Amino acid sequence: MKKILLTLLLISSSLFAELDWAPSYEQGLAQAKKEHKIVMLMFSKKSCKMCNVMKTKVYENDEVAEYVKNFFIPVEIDIEVHPDKYGYAVFGTPTYYFLDSNGKQIGRMMVGGATAEGFLQKLKDVKQSK
Repeated sequence: MKKILLTLLLISSSLFAELDWAPSYEQGLAQAKKEHKIVMLMFSKKSCKMCNVMKTKVYENDEVAEYVKNFFIPVEIDIEVHPDKYGYAVFGTPTYYFLDSNGKQIGRMMVGGATAEGFLQKLKDVKQSK
């Protein structure tokens, strides 16, 4: 019985940490408008090691994941698939922009990775400056 409970706990905690990424830029903006949330726009590419670190280490941090779920709509744009980058300046990957539900930029963009604590602080700063 203890093994079953432990297994269920591990499964539920891994599901808890998963972010629900919007399927597209347009759908992310629409969802943000509907839910009154901030868009967390991440520009990446498959070969980006730091993008993968962010996905596997930072976004899986329970505090970060919960904060994103509560206040943000995450949208990932692969710059190899969308070389126009929707008109955004991308100087490296990952590059982050934070947008209000009308698509207006909030605060400064962010280039590069961060620790879970550092990224969580950035998210809080963005939310506060909205």
